[in-house]
Amino acid sequence: MKIGYARVSSSGQNLESQIEALEKVGCEKIFQEKMSGKHSDNRIELQNALDFVRDGDEFYVTRLDRCSRSVKDLHEIIDRLNAKGVSFKATEQDLDTSTSTGRLMIGLLSIVSAFETDLRAERQADGIKSAIKRGVKFGRVAKMSDEQVTQAIQMQNDGMINQNIADNFGVGRSTLLRYISKYKRKNL
Repeated sequence: MKIGYARVSSSGQNLESQIEALEKVGCEKIFQEKMSGKHSDNRIELQNALDFVRDGDEFYVTRLDRCSRSVKDLHEIIDRLNAKGVSFKATEQDLDTSTSTGRLMIGLLSIVSAFETDLRAERQADGIKSAIKRGVKFGRVAKMSDEQVTQAIQMQNDGMINQNIADNFGVGRSTLLRYISKYKRKNL
C-alpha cells in the first residue's frame, strides 16, 4: 500500500499541491498536518502514519523537508520505516530508500536541508541584532504609555476607582493594575 504524508509549517499555508502529488503517485491514504518540521515527536499525524504502515508498504512525501528538517529526526524516521519493512520515497526528488543510491541521496540531502535550516536561523538572528541596533522594538505595542500610567496613578491618588480609570484609558482593569505595578517597580 502507498501511504502519503503532507505537511506545511503554518495554518496559513496550503496542503493541496502536496496532496495532489501524493494522489498522483497512487497514495491510498494520506496523513496531513500543519506543524513545524523541526522535530518529529510533536507531529501527531506523522506518528499516526508511521504506526499505520506495514511490511511492504511505501511511505511517500513530496520532498524531504516535508518529512523533517532535522537530519537526526529524518534518520530516525527512516530507521523506523526500515525496521517495519517500509520503503521511503520523495516524489519531487526521486528518492527511494529501497535502493542504495536512494539511501545515499537521502543522507546527503538531509544534511543539506539541516544546513539550510541553520543558515536561515543565523540570518534571522543577525537580522534581529541589526534591527535592535537600529532601535526597532519587538513584541506588542504597549497599551499604555508611561505618561498615561502616571496619570492613572494620579487618578488613583485622587480617589477614582480602578475600573473607572481603566475605562478612561480603554484598557482592562487587570491591564491597568499590571502597568501601574510595573511602573512603580521600575521607578522606585
